[in-house]
Amino acid sequence: MTTESANVKLKNTKEVIMVPLDWVVMLAWNKECGNNLRLLRGKKSRREIADALLNQQVECSQEYIRKLENGEAASVSTKIITAIAKTLGVELIEIMTDLRVEVTKTICTPS
Repeated sequence: MTTESANVKLKNTKEVIMVPLDWVVMLAWNKECGNNLRLLRGKKSRREIADALLNQQVECSQEYIRKLENGEAASVSTKIITAIAKTLGVELIEIMTDLRVEVTKTICTPS
């Protein structure tokens, strides 16, 4: 080992990678997302949401919306969730508050 390599520190960093949403087909879903969806839906019925989605040429049943709200779905298509957000007049990040991808990298830095 040389003196130079002994003076190197390893450091973990987090990098946020952004990609266009239309490159993504499915997004992971959890109970927190479901709770957010239910709260944002407010007094609108699931039937109203499903009908509004159908008007946008997006097929989604009331039952599937119920599964999303209860956190029973493991994932959701970006097409459906973006149409739901549009119907509710909210940003996608309001439904999926953890919507980001973090990648941990180890880099070497001089000490």
